[in-house]
Amino acid sequence: MIFVTGGTGLVGCHLLVELAKKQQPIRALKRKTSNTKIVEDFFTAQNASHNYSLINWIDGDLLDVTELSELLNGIQTIYHTAAFVSFDERDEEEIFNTNIQGTEALVNEAINSGVKEFFFISSIASMDDINPATKMIDERSGWNNSLTHSSYAISKFRAEMEVWRASQEGIKVIIINPGIIIGTLDGKRESEKLFTQNSFINKYAPSGGTGFIDVRDVIKILIKLTEEKTYNQKFVLISENKTYKDVLNLVAQKRNYSVKSISNSTLKTIKILSNFNRVFGGQYMTKANYYSLTTFVKYDNSKVKNLLNYTFIPINEAIDYHFERFQKLNSTK
Repeated sequence: MIFVTGGTGLVGCHLLVELAKKQQPIRALKRKTSNTKIVEDFFTAQNASHNYSLINWIDGDLLDVTELSELLNGIQTIYHTAAFVSFDERDEEEIFNTNIQGTEALVNEAINSGVKEFFFISSIASMDDINPATKMIDERSGWNNSLTHSSYAISKFRAEMEVWRASQEGIKVIIINPGIIIGTLDGKRESEKLFTQNSFINKYAPSGGTGFIDVRDVIKILIKLTEEKTYNQKFVLISENKTYKDVLNLVAQKRNYSVKSISNSTLKTIKILSNFNRVFGGQYMTKANYYSLTTFVKYDNSKVKNLLNYTFIPINEAIDYHFERFQKLNSTK
């Protein structure tokens, strides 16, 4: 049986649909407060409502080690998609608890329960060193301790270390490192704010850039990698490297406005002013945040592209598809 964490999230929900289409019985972990109606509605939207019954929802918490043994009873394969995604340093404790300690606990019980396969959704945030030959970051890129990192990046790097520990204990693992994921689910996710109107962050772009990918590509590639049994490897998953302004403009064109640039000096001033907000417990811009917004870091997808002979969805097509779906979701509310 398959065990899936994070099934009510953007990636997890898309994954559940594809796994259920293969008629595979699934045990999906959720918090007691999670709304599974979102997942059921998504199955219906994907013409897969007849497969929804294959999911057995279980209430639980990865940090409650007393119940993990029961949760993993009879499980052969784990897809670990659960994560707390935030670049607000006020969330550091929850980021570390969910992403590091939750993964550590799951790995420990996977080892004890005889799980055979462990597939982990990480992030490009866990890699630093640029390959001098390509001037890009790839699967061989390590973690540079001399750099300032966000709590989220640290949590993903340390979570990967836990998964590699599972591989040393004989569990077959695959780690994927997606870029910024473009996708829609219920119109309410943080990731879906890209498609909202009258938002400051959608009208003013910093100078930096990074790798982007459609959520549909993330899931298709992950499943292909598991089918090919490409064990004990990691894979960078990005469709294209783009500036933030280029991506925001793809959305802006649909709303008949253009995105303006924020200079690095202006952003630095905002960073300094945000430190005053920090004194009163408000959100602030860290050095790591500033670096990521003002630096165009490029990522190399050639390993997975060549291995699977895979053609990625272009980012403009990803924006078109998910913008249209976002509009439909919000028009029915």
